[in-house]
Amino acid sequence: MFFLNPMFLWAGFAVLIPPIIHLFNFRKYKTVYFSDIRFIDNIRQTTRRKSVIKHIIIMILRMLAIAAIVIAFAQPVKVSSTMPVGQQQSAPPVIYLDNSFSMQTGDGAVSAVETAKNHVLKIVDAYPSETKFLFLTNDFSQEHFRFVNALTIRDFLQNVKISPSMRTLSEVINKAEQNLNLLDVSADVSKSMYLISDFQNNICDFDNIQTDSLTQINIVPIQPQSIANLAVDTCIFNTPLRRAGGKENISVVVKNYGDNTYNNVPFALVINGKQKSVQNFSIAPGESKQLDIKYVNETQEFVNGVITIADSPVDFDNALYFSYRLDTVTNILLIGNQQVNKYFTALFDGDEAFKIDVATDLSKVPVDLQRYKTVILNQPDALPHNLATALHTFVSSGGNLIFVPSFLGSISDYNYLLNLLQCNAIISKDTIRCNVSKVDVTSSLLRSAVKEIKENTDLPYISRYFNSMSNAYAQEDVVLETDSYKKILTQSQYRSGRVFVFYCPLDEKSGNMVTHRIFVPIVYNAASMSGAFTTPYIIVGRNDGVPQKIDNFAEGSKLFLRYRDSGYEFIPRISGPDANQNYMIFAENGAQQAGFYDLTVDGKPIATLSFNYNRNESQLNYLDADNVVDKLEAKILKKVKIIDTSGISFVDSIMQNANTEPLWRWFVFLALLFLIVEIFFERFL
Repeated sequence: MFFLNPMFLWAGFAVLIPPIIHLFNFRKYKTVYFSDIRFIDNIRQTTRRKSVIKHIIIMILRMLAIAAIVIAFAQPVKVSSTMPVGQQQSAPPVIYLDNSFSMQTGDGAVSAVETAKNHVLKIVDAYPSETKFLFLTNDFSQEHFRFVNALTIRDFLQNVKISPSMRTLSEVINKAEQNLNLLDVSADVSKSMYLISDFQNNICDFDNIQTDSLTQINIVPIQPQSIANLAVDTCIFNTPLRRAGGKENISVVVKNYGDNTYNNVPFALVINGKQKSVQNFSIAPGESKQLDIKYVNETQEFVNGVITIADSPVDFDNALYFSYRLDTVTNILLIGNQQVNKYFTALFDGDEAFKIDVATDLSKVPVDLQRYKTVILNQPDALPHNLATALHTFVSSGGNLIFVPSFLGSISDYNYLLNLLQCNAIISKDTIRCNVSKVDVTSSLLRSAVKEIKENTDLPYISRYFNSMSNAYAQEDVVLETDSYKKILTQSQYRSGRVFVFYCPLDEKSGNMVTHRIFVPIVYNAASMSGAFTTPYIIVGRNDGVPQKIDNFAEGSKLFLRYRDSGYEFIPRISGPDANQNYMIFAENGAQQAGFYDLTVDGKPIATLSFNYNRNESQLNYLDADNVVDKLEAKILKKVKIIDTSGISFVDSIMQNANTEPLWRWFVFLALLFLIVEIFFERFL
């Protein structure tokens, strides 16, 4: 037998109260005069003896009643001697505590995460003292990847704080089973997992859960109140170039996740510590509102911005940080004959932001393409494999390639390049005239120029084009498409660079694409697109690599990411370089706070990275426990049950899982029995 609340046994000293009262009961007797006491001497002696025995028995009964009550409150538990069939061996119980942002909410007095901590304590106390546990939180901390006792878990709970990391149920269950395997737990023993969470919709990925039939999953629900929330969701650039003194146009998306209308919400933009914009906005329930902001870049090389709104009580998504480096002159290499190049040279000549070199002879194309940001391969009749390989290296290193095939060119040569860059291959030629009918206005190529395509809008027509494979590569985005579902322009990411493929020649014989007004923003944006155009910030907790050019980075140099607000710094993981001295920077679990992080080499800042919290938890909607169980059982996980967290039934459910039997009821019964016997002695003896 052991006790769930052994500290309450100190109250056992209360059993000394009855003997103290018995020994120090100084009653004042009243003197009664009697004429002759000879006849009552024998009665007096007999009555005194009975009275002493009666008082001793009553004192003992009171002591036993107090002792039984103390033991009952200490919650005695007996370990069952027999185990259920098939459970003669079991793995250490796994306890998962959800400490994500959504657990900040609660019933007003106590946060959900504090309630969850109390549930953890009740679970570990329901098991025998020698029981080992595996404890997990959203942080997946290395110190938790071991078996620990109840005392160590109490220490862990003191350090558990709200984390920006969000884990799905499948990730938690898979991680738990993975750790059990690494800790040499046999696969054929029974397992027990306690999932303590608010079960927010975004983490309940039931279709991805995979576990064996020996795993008992215990749902311990925390049901916080649903709270309306307003969040700064995303920020995108509407222009591709970042120039000192140039005009910026950014679009900020704010989402209302509640059922209330917000009026006159303050909204502010701060750039490099200076306030650039202040305005108020209103937003309807469930609405996503786009706010466009314009400002002028100053002369600093690095630009750091933060967008803020006023919203409570959920505040982790009230600020969005972004950063970028101002671009220098964009070097462009144009490969093609003079006749078909005229439209491109006319577009870029005279623009100080661009410097264009023209190569009309393929044999004289520079071997080193890394000094160019963009290469335009314009209608070559043939494409040597050595040039295709050089272009592959160029794109892999972060360059932009605009490829325009010739209707008389070699399809096999073209496909060799397209296959290298993982783009859809050309199948055949076609000369049936068709019109462009689909324009992806959300594409980075067009969002700064086209807001909406209305009915009867004048769009280009195509009279000569290529048929291509469809959806062979999932990362390909179709920017322009015809009414017969022919792809005309696609955009795709390949390693650090981008590839833009026209599946039609850009000349007068092939249609009016080259003279249509949509041609200018497409080519201009494709040629000038920089890394900051698509990745102005990083999400905390994700392991996304960030490309960063580091010149003269020598072995042994000290590279750190330093959080500006506190001075905390850590060493990121780094890979590379490529041929253009671009490295990939991985913050991994080092960045835990949103804000600006300076990338330093030997103490010198070379760049600034912005980190933001994941917005997946901004929508505070939860599944009830019954729905969770139904979903899990639908995955053929039959050993799933809800543990009621209200009152004593919670402890009883845990004890049942722990194969222990509570004994407190017996001691309550004994206490009542002792009190009844005492009353009997008092009244009838």
